[in-house]
Amino acid sequence: MSAARLVAAALVVALLAAPSARAGSRLDAILSREPEPTPAAQTRDYENPDLFLALRAAIGALQDLGFALESADSERGLISASRLDTHALRLTVRLTAPDESTVTATVGTDYRNVPIADPRPAEAFFSTLGRALAPPAEID
Repeated sequence: MSAARLVAAALVVALLAAPSARAGSRLDAILSREPEPTPAAQTRDYENPDLFLALRAAIGALQDLGFALESADSERGLISASRLDTHALRLTVRLTAPDESTVTATVGTDYRNVPIADPRPAEAFFSTLGRALAPPAEID
């Protein structure tokens, strides 16, 4: 190997190994930013004494909104579903019965495994679930 090639190779290695001033300033800028707060899950209460019926209604509401069921655990009241078109938007629903006449639905949303603060997906789910759990109108 010629001396010129050896010097050029050493220079390339030195440049690659040396930390860049720009990279350091970018890292400092990232670390100095305040972390964005992780959005809390949204929660709604529904008057419904039957948790199993609420689970079925929640699965139906997710499907009505175009979500594909990923997993469902009826013992824990936990449902996970993602959008059929992108599989990037996921809703995780937890249903609990704090008392004998109420079912509480808690929804967490994420996009590509990163929690999102946009309330629209959860609000759409709550609205659809509320219609499914509403008592039928009386017909005279």
